Amino acid sequence: MPQTEPRRFRHLLLRAVLLPLGLLLLLAGILLWSVGNLIRAQEGARHSQEALTRLERARQLLIDRETGLRGYLLTGKPAFLEPYQTAGQQLPAVVDALEQSLGGEPEQRAWMTQLRERWRDWDRFAVEELSLFHQGGDWLSLVRSGAGKARMDAIRATLDTIGAETRQRATLQGREAEHAGRTMLLVGGLWTLAVGTLLAWFSRRQLISLAREYDTSLAQVHAQADALRASEARLESRVALRTHELTVANKELETFSYSVSHDLRSPLRAIDGFAQALLEDEGPKLSSEGLRLLSRLQAAATRMGQLIDDLLQLSRVTRAEVQREPVDLSALATSVLQELRQREPTRDVTCTIQPGLPARGDARLLRVLLENLLGNAWKFTSKRSGAHIEFFAETVDGVTQYVVRDNGVGFDMAYAGKLFSPFQRMHKPSDFPGTGIGLATVQRVVHRHGGDISAQATRGAGATFRFTLQETQA
Repeated sequence: MPQTEPRRFRHLLLRAVLLPLGLLLLLAGILLWSVGNLIRAQEGARHSQEALTRLERARQLLIDRETGLRGYLLTGKPAFLEPYQTAGQQLPAVVDALEQSLGGEPEQRAWMTQLRERWRDWDRFAVEELSLFHQGGDWLSLVRSGAGKARMDAIRATLDTIGAETRQRATLQGREAEHAGRTMLLVGGLWTLAVGTLLAWFSRRQLISLAREYDTSLAQVHAQADALRASEARLESRVALRTHELTVANKELETFSYSVSHDLRSPLRAIDGFAQALLEDEGPKLSSEGLRLLSRLQAAATRMGQLIDDLLQLSRVTRAEVQREPVDLSALATSVLQELRQREPTRDVTCTIQPGLPARGDARLLRVLLENLLGNAWKFTSKRSGAHIEFFAETVDGVTQYVVRDNGVGFDMAYAGKLFSPFQRMHKPSDFPGTGIGLATVQRVVHRHGGDISAQATRGAGATFRFTLQETQA
């Protein structure tokens, strides 16, 4: 396609979009105006209906007050005063709501002022009747005079006037709403017909122009698609090559790890063996300082061997393929704690394990996880009497969290950010042995299962580790 063709194509496309858009916006404006009129008319009709409903409620409450007062004066029974008093409590709120429904027109305010004045006049008359009745006065003459009835009739007349005017206004508003709806339908229909006709003509013209450009651009698109497919083929070939290289590198790394492990263990075993032989054969001849240094030599060899084991385990956890299957974490935790008790049968540790904790994951990796978490809990409660280790689960925001908690020495949360990094220790090796690899291994296992792990602790008050396992992630 020549260089000028894309610009012309965009120009045609812009015209094809802007003209219909402008016509549709104009139609939307007309419809919005019509809908606004319709909504206002319907809102006015709704307010009028609310006003009529509240008007009838006010009328009923006035009747309750009148009949309640009359019944009490004729019978003297206090039960008749209950509707009189209840209606008197509700009437102010109903009248206020009625006034709000009527709106703020001067004529309507005059009606409400008149209603309130006549209502208060009747209330004063009713209080006077009750006062004479309670004092033993001639209340009957006051009733027979018809003054109370005249006042109530005046109130009813005011309510009738308000009701008639409100109904008339509701009728007018209903007609306005009907007219607005018809207008909106008529205008919308005519405008839609006009816009449709214009768009059909204009679209036909634009489509003819665009079709002429399509044939020219189609060849270029096919050429680009062929080039893209060729590029994808080359990319897939490179990915396959890199995958093969990575697989080979992983195998070489595993071979190297085991080779290093064997090469490092041999001199370590020799160091430990010669040190033990020196201790057995020449121990009585060595000074106390020599014995101390020999002991430190053996301890360092032991720590180095443990460090090699932990590093190999961390490497295997990182590379191992996750074989998902149903796993009983409670049974795994019980087995791990039994092994810990067999190593130190004299320890007095209370272990609480929630039964039947199911999970889905790699049983071998999950055992490594629990061995490290429960092993740490066992280790860091060793200097506390009444040691307690817990393993349970709880649900937070719909996610199952597995929890290992102890009441050991804890640690300072200021260093919690380094907790899961290799070789990071929260305590001195002289206080608690270890390599600083265990929690890094735990985090790798949790991440391999698509979960997360966090820790909370207080120095001297124990630590709590929470982790999640998600089946949907590898």
